[in-house]
Amino acid sequence: MSDWTNTLRLVDSVDGGNVSCVCLPSVPQGVCLLHDGLAAVAQRYNQQIQFIRVDGDTLSLDKSINVKRPAMGLSACDSHLVVTYDFPGRVETITVDGRVIDEIDNQKAGKQVFKWPYFIATSNSGDIFVSDSGTSTIIQMDRTLRITRTFTSRMLKKPNGIVSVGTDQLLVANQNNKSIVVLNPTNDTVTPLLGQEDGIQQPRAMAWCPANKKLYVGSYGSQTTLSVFKVRKEH
Repeated sequence: MSDWTNTLRLVDSVDGGNVSCVCLPSVPQGVCLLHDGLAAVAQRYNQQIQFIRVDGDTLSLDKSINVKRPAMGLSACDSHLVVTYDFPGRVETITVDGRVIDEIDNQKAGKQVFKWPYFIATSNSGDIFVSDSGTSTIIQMDRTLRITRTFTSRMLKKPNGIVSVGTDQLLVANQNNKSIVVLNPTNDTVTPLLGQEDGIQQPRAMAWCPANKKLYVGSYGSQTTLSVFKVRKEH
């Protein structure tokens, strides 16, 4: 879990308690696990992606790589990283050494697709999903960053955190709607999951633990609270 105190925290998936932490050179944004023992963190106020070594309950800084500008969202796809940037919006696939493999922005797409592409997720099938809070859309791409579909809904209002669950659904945090919704890309349906009555306020970042079916939600404006929800039913 990343927070705006320049800290990356390792959280216990059973009780949600803090296990260990490590201080980063800049404010952390997107986090992803490349493989057991190695994670990567995008940093908001420098042009680097920091790798983190995970050894049991201990976190430590590993190498870092330079990117063209401060990164926002981060996801792992195969053995590569998929990175989002804002101002202007852009998505890149890069190697762990920082070499750009594929890239897409509004100019290459031939229209305005990206505005604030803050968060990103990769499904089990390898599809890449970007939540753009500036356009209130979810953008689906293949491994080569070719845009395949764009999802809109009245239930998607400033979407932020996005996580892939199983093979055919996504959980999306909506800051303005104060809700978590389920997006099923196979049939274009968007259904509610959690709302204000469940304690959702302005959700920003999320993490999903498939082992215990728990959803971890960090909210905008809150640096001290991590909400944990048990998701019991499948959609």
